[in-house]
Amino acid sequence: MSGRAAESVPVLVVGGSLVGLSTSVFLGRLGIEHLLVERHAGTSTHPRGRGNNVRTMEIFRTAGLEARIRTAARTLAGNDGVLQVDTLTGGERRWIIRDISGGVDMAEVSSSDWCLCSQNDLEPVLLSQARRGGDIRFGTEMLSFTQDRTGVRARLVHRDTGETYTVNADFLVAADGPRSPVRKSLGIGVSGPGDLFHNVSVTFRSKRLKDCVGPKRFVVCYVTDPRGEGALLPVDNEERWVFHLPWFPDRGETLEDFGDDRCAAHIRAAAGVPDLDVEITGKAPWHASKRVADHYGQGRVFLVGDSAHEMPPTGAFGSNTGIQDAHNLAWKLAAVLRGWAGPPLLDTYERERRPVAVATGARASQQAVEEQHPGFTPALGRNDDPADLMTVALCYRYASPAVMGALPEQPVVPDTFQLGGDPGSRAPHMWVTRRGVRISTLDLYERSFVLLCGPEGQAWRAAAVRAAQRTGVPVQAYLVGGGRDGDLVPEPDADWAKLHGAAEEGAVLVRPDGFVAWRAHADMPYPDRVLTNVLQTILCRD
Repeated sequence: MSGRAAESVPVLVVGGSLVGLSTSVFLGRLGIEHLLVERHAGTSTHPRGRGNNVRTMEIFRTAGLEARIRTAARTLAGNDGVLQVDTLTGGERRWIIRDISGGVDMAEVSSSDWCLCSQNDLEPVLLSQARRGGDIRFGTEMLSFTQDRTGVRARLVHRDTGETYTVNADFLVAADGPRSPVRKSLGIGVSGPGDLFHNVSVTFRSKRLKDCVGPKRFVVCYVTDPRGEGALLPVDNEERWVFHLPWFPDRGETLEDFGDDRCAAHIRAAAGVPDLDVEITGKAPWHASKRVADHYGQGRVFLVGDSAHEMPPTGAFGSNTGIQDAHNLAWKLAAVLRGWAGPPLLDTYERERRPVAVATGARASQQAVEEQHPGFTPALGRNDDPADLMTVALCYRYASPAVMGALPEQPVVPDTFQLGGDPGSRAPHMWVTRRGVRISTLDLYERSFVLLCGPEGQAWRAAAVRAAQRTGVPVQAYLVGGGRDGDLVPEPDADWAKLHGAAEEGAVLVRPDGFVAWRAHADMPYPDRVLTNVLQTILCRD
């Protein structure tokens, strides 16, 4: 037993993979002191979890990380599309998805674009940023925790030295993976079919394989020939690759059955080249599952990422959904800790994020059907969700007490691509000039509420200043227009009112996470009183 004195911190984050590190980044950006513990000694070394969708990249852009992430991802910057072949050198080829963006002009709808960055390349970037705003301790495991109405008490151990000590926190965020000890300790169950299929991910080197692949750089290529069935993913497009081999534990297959010789022969069959040079460098099993936690937390403990939901890797929805969980939760924790929101605001985390996970998991399973993922039985994942990848990434909606004017009867993810600035939806992107610098309106949403006012909305801008003073809630107000009073000058072809679904004299209130909280009507009287009441309601202060 250690004689070390107990430590205290506002937030304790358990788990230091993509979602845990993202949680730390977001909390640090908001100035919230926190401690992150991770049982492993370092970040991931396996090239997995590669697809970062456009919404995730928007969030990372706002956090100041987009340029560094794209530098880390430069090797795969030209890869796009999902290909299916009989073998790499013979038979038919067809594009299941030729363009991940689905033909959407990204410059019109977003400040960013999707990015192919493997987890082993992304995590070091996140870790570097996380250390700037938080206390990050790898090689440290949480042994147990208790909570009461005032806080959480956690017992930690340093795995190298065996030293144990206690940390007291106001809140605990569990990013501890799909088998989440925290979730199990809370007694929270999961819903869904569970495991769908199993693969063994094999990393290997081959200098000649690029000649088999040809000039087109894909994200993933599915091989259908039974002798080489699986999925090929490039790591550097030159000699480093990953191949997912189907694994059937229900038929008695064990990991020991996947020896180097078997894996190399399978890859050669997939290529259609019996003498292909193949050097196996690593293996890692993974399980594609579909399940969602029945609750996203209990008391002062919250689940994010895989501890809250699992879904097949097709569509790269899993890690993106987790990172966006963390983004949603971080600003709410900050608001409560700083006293400008009531504790019930934290209940909206589950109200908003769990339906998104259910809808996204269904789409990920359908994607696995469409891509005919090796080892997958389609009947287990089939559904009628028609939404495409971009719609799922950008168009999901919230309906909770933290939004005024949302329509609960609408589907969480619409059938078609819709960006209209409705309450509960992600705020629209628009290029504007602020003090001579071109930015996206999305760049404004991070540390405060933002009130965007139409060209004739001076009354709303003035009301925001007074409402912020009255409530203590940080609100930044901007008049959108090119006149003398304009704070944000839109580009010539931009129509602020049409894009945001507002009148020229109206206003749109956007939350710190970039989602529309409320939309003002042009003829509303007493803007000071109205805006004050809106903030009080959204922040659960009534």
